[in-house]
Amino acid sequence: MNEVTLHVTDSQTFFSEVRTLAAALDRGERTPAVPQIGFEGAETLLRVLTPNRWQLLRRLRSDGPGSIRALAASLGRDYRGVHADVTALLDLGLIVRDDAGKSSVPWSRITAELKLEHAA
Repeated sequence: MNEVTLHVTDSQTFFSEVRTLAAALDRGERTPAVPQIGFEGAETLLRVLTPNRWQLLRRLRSDGPGSIRALAASLGRDYRGVHADVTALLDLGLIVRDDAGKSSVPWSRITAELKLEHAA
């Protein structure tokens, strides 16, 4: 299963985790880890991953690779709005684009984690 985890973290925790990972790699430890995308706050995560973008991710996952125009028609949305959403999701790494320009979701599971301490 291809999985990515979205989570909220502060910069201190992020750099601490990177140092721990780097030290393990220096020791030759190679443990597969679930890819993660961190957000500075719950508000940022929720602002970036809007209901329309979740719907777009689900549609791409169920329908397979497609063009922005086909995706907009499938979702009943205007091209410009879908283009903006696809660009944002590409920047995050939640979708990918092939050589033909078709977008797809490489993840079979996207998990979002919010700790109550970070949700306020």
